[in-house]
Amino acid sequence: MTAVQARRILDHYERVATRADRKRDAALLAHVAAGNVLERATAGYEQYDALPRTERAAFARPTSFRKPDFHIPAGGHWFMVTATRTSPEPQNTVLVFARNGTDKRPESAAGEAGDSSGSAVAAWRLHAALPLQDGPLPRIARARSGLAAEAGILTRSGPLRPHDVPETYEDLWRTGGTGEAAALAPNAVTEEARRTYRHRDDELGPERARRRFLPSRPSHSESYALRTAGGGVLAVVPLAHEQRLRVTEPGYQITPSDEEAVYDATPRDCVVSTFHGQALAHLPQHGRATVLSAKYALVDSR
Repeated sequence: MTAVQARRILDHYERVATRADRKRDAALLAHVAAGNVLERATAGYEQYDALPRTERAAFARPTSFRKPDFHIPAGGHWFMVTATRTSPEPQNTVLVFARNGTDKRPESAAGEAGDSSGSAVAAWRLHAALPLQDGPLPRIARARSGLAAEAGILTRSGPLRPHDVPETYEDLWRTGGTGEAAALAPNAVTEEARRTYRHRDDELGPERARRRFLPSRPSHSESYALRTAGGGVLAVVPLAHEQRLRVTEPGYQITPSDEEAVYDATPRDCVVSTFHGQALAHLPQHGRATVLSAKYALVDSR
């Protein structure tokens, strides 16, 4: 894998994803995206009519990234891109593309997805996309070959391994951060989760419901990690939790939100909604880990 080939893969993704978003066509998007990225996007397509107008407008904007920097580890199975997403406003973003090892489509089938460079490009999918919510992004370490230095998800850096980050971060939702999340450095990302936990029952209605967040198993468990120039690790990991909204008084029911109603509009005494996502975390060699981004999407509600 070279930077030129990686650029072609990114260009191909931009073209196909722009068309898929405008048509809200999950089957088309599946030609260039997979895993959690595809799951979150498909949920957005399903919920489109229930979304606020400002959120619906995002589907019409072209998918475009500028100033990409490619971080390609040895092995050729995946690579990371740091780039600036151009709309709705410039946003530093981290992307991960991985080779689809099960892709046996002939080149003609790849062409239906708009692939102008053959099956070599069509075999790749976007598996992670995370805006940088709190920076700066650490510099990636390079081997003597010039390739990015890969790290394993069980590689310890400081008190944590990439494998530990999902459970550690989900503690913010489960307890407000009184448990495992003490290992995380406070920043805007962790404060957003803590604030949601603190105010979880503030806006509930006369049914006197109570809200709980419980960690759950993600549908897609892929993790990716690179070593940083400072001796730490930069990792993309999966996230998942359930939001359980339950009434505490007999005779009351909860009316699901517009987005939840896409999956089940029936008023009921307990609404269980599933959120799947991904996090970008920097695990320095010394000190506490920092979650640089954490993004979820509602993917089910029963």
